[in-house]
Amino acid sequence: MTEDPHRAIRESLGAYALGQLDLSDEAAVRAHLPTCELCQAELAELQPVADALAGARRRTVTGGPTPPALQRRVTEAIAAEESRRRRTRLITSITALAAAAALVVAVAVGITTFSNRAPQVPVEAVAVQVAAELEQVTAEAGLIDHTWGVEVKLTTAGLAAGKVYEAFVLGEDGGEVPAGTFVAIGNAEMLCNLQASVLREDASGFEIRDEAGEVVMSSDF
Repeated sequence: MTEDPHRAIRESLGAYALGQLDLSDEAAVRAHLPTCELCQAELAELQPVADALAGARRRTVTGGPTPPALQRRVTEAIAAEESRRRRTRLITSITALAAAAALVVAVAVGITTFSNRAPQVPVEAVAVQVAAELEQVTAEAGLIDHTWGVEVKLTTAGLAAGKVYEAFVLGEDGGEVPAGTFVAIGNAEMLCNLQASVLREDASGFEIRDEAGEVVMSSDF
């Protein structure tokens, strides 16, 4: 596959779940899975969405068949995932899967909420620095390395209630990728799940900024 077999296999999990790998790559993934709990966990996250996509091609909406235009959009979403898998520095795109799954849910009657939750993946504790003037604010965070990027689980309290804050994941190259926004609830503790399509090895930290663009908390990975 590539010079890093384990990374290549992790990046192939989305296509594996969709049944779009060639025979040799599929065999390599199948042989690796029993030996790697991390890849098992990642596959478990992707499999329900991939199953829904596969089911969408067989389901019909009550009262008539799936509209051709919508069927085409679902098919194109699956094809786009396969194209991404073959790019340089490919990561399996959960965004593409989620977008296609949204189409499925919109038109396929009878699809239920996915009840089988994925096994817990490792969480890396990261230190959080809060701006000196915000003495009342507390914060701690954990970092999860996914195939599609990173997820920051931020627990914080004391930010001004009703104010909007924006998160960014910083790259080793100096770039920054939006990771979500949230509205603070004052002294009550809140949990924010912040996600960005930056691979763990390319991410250097994160920042939380207020409405004026000022950094209120940050972390170095």
